[in-house]
Amino acid sequence: MSSERRIALLVAYHGAAFNGYQRQPAFPSVQEEIENAWLALTGEQVVAHGSGRTDSGVHAWGQVVHIDTASEIPTENLLRALNTFLPEEAVVRATAEVGADFHACHSALRKRYLFRINNQKTRPVIDNGQVAWVRASLDISAMRAAVRHLLGEHDFAAFAAAGRSTKTSMRTIYSAHIWPVRGGINLIFEGNGFLYKMVRNLVGSLIEVGKGRRHPDWLKTVLESGDRQRAGATASPSGLYLLRVQYQEDPFRPCC
Repeated sequence: MSSERRIALLVAYHGAAFNGYQRQPAFPSVQEEIENAWLALTGEQVVAHGSGRTDSGVHAWGQVVHIDTASEIPTENLLRALNTFLPEEAVVRATAEVGADFHACHSALRKRYLFRINNQKTRPVIDNGQVAWVRASLDISAMRAAVRHLLGEHDFAAFAAAGRSTKTSMRTIYSAHIWPVRGGINLIFEGNGFLYKMVRNLVGSLIEVGKGRRHPDWLKTVLESGDRQRAGATASPSGLYLLRVQYQEDPFRPCC
């Protein structure tokens, strides 16, 4: 049966409940939950193409998914209907009908990630599973000086985990912001794409600088080396959020 419509979904989820976005045998995934919800609603077996595969434990506020369907259910009715079949850790925030040339992953121009750090001496309780905990005091000024070395187009091989499937490790970071919040620090990165575990590896290295173990210029040396072994440890997935995926035209305007 040929597809007649392409539907885009704006999805949020609590990553602790899933082994990442992408479907995996014997492990819970966001993709599987969306595909199962669609099957329960329409009787169709579809593929829920995501803008990217977030890692196990990583959260999302603005994951974008597209589905090809022959269903005639009005787009405006899909929101409540799909959420009826999704677990409480995942929700569709918006729906839109898009053209056949739209692809959740391949059409993406930029992605924005948030990383939340709890920087208190006692472990987080209320935000447990939603922030990364760093007990040692962090120097934000030093972290800001270090993060400047990441701006622009670079080969980010030093911050890519093994097992990446992309052909090149060249990426562009357009902006990076670090600011204090009550009890911790927030970091935001926006770029044209990110390698496997790249944001968590960047944050892990920035934490080394923040603790005073490394000089801010050390990050430039690591970046230029292309050697993952020289960078810091991978930061916890619990602090990472996929905030937004940007396209030439936002399919969800004016809603979200």
